Amino acid sequence: MMAMWFGLAAIAFLGAGALLYLDRDQRRRFGRARQGWARTHGYSFSITMPDLAGKWTRAALAKQDYLNANDVVNGVYRNQEFFLFDLEDTTTVVAVKRLVDSDVEIDLRLKSTTAPKDTDFEMIGAIGDRVMYSNNPEVALRACDQRLINLVRAMPEKLHTLWNEGAWTLGVMAVGADRDALDGALDAVARLSGLLYVLPPKADAEVLTPARRPDTLLSNPMLRTTAPASGPMVYPEIRPNDVPAVAPGSAGDEVDAELADDLGIGTPTH
Repeated sequence: MMAMWFGLAAIAFLGAGALLYLDRDQRRRFGRARQGWARTHGYSFSITMPDLAGKWTRAALAKQDYLNANDVVNGVYRNQEFFLFDLEDTTTVVAVKRLVDSDVEIDLRLKSTTAPKDTDFEMIGAIGDRVMYSNNPEVALRACDQRLINLVRAMPEKLHTLWNEGAWTLGVMAVGADRDALDGALDAVARLSGLLYVLPPKADAEVLTPARRPDTLLSNPMLRTTAPASGPMVYPEIRPNDVPAVAPGSAGDEVDAELADDLGIGTPTH
């Protein structure tokens, strides 16, 4: 009887060892693929950055500062610095830095994803298959022009959650994305980052709190939408609002021509 228990324990031990080996082998293969992708585009690559995840505290990165960022790619895309990394072995994060900071934060996530746990975020409404939340719904709605709505509707489904935090715009997806998926995710987050230049800069946030809004926004039912007593959640669809939140071109000078086209501000001349 004792021999049988020892045999079962030995089998379990060998099975755990095999799973650990396969997991490490898969991580090495992911790492080599990520390094090759970085080299192809001229970006830098690091095996790990222990403190990187602690730069952000919202959405998927809330209370994740104790985890290592692995297979880290750092570079410049569309004239914006970015980091792309895996958070342990579960999530791939894309973080793109704008030239300006803002206190107004927006969270865009698939309807199938759990709502943000941040108590200062309110649900605004839906754009296609995503729901928008913000810590300042009225200002966030002013950023919802036709360009942003078109971009959000075209976002890769793999990017299940996107948000901005300070000067950074971030997106997350399941680990294991191939090269095409990495290209698509980086491009999508960078384009969203470019459109979020319309958010008021941090230093002037109070001054630029909306003073000029259309009547449809003043009475917009999206701002106080609550869950129904029963049945599925119904999200009101956000309509395009092309009233600019700040003067065009005031967000920064060093925007490249392609990004300037996204912003609708023309190519910078200085």
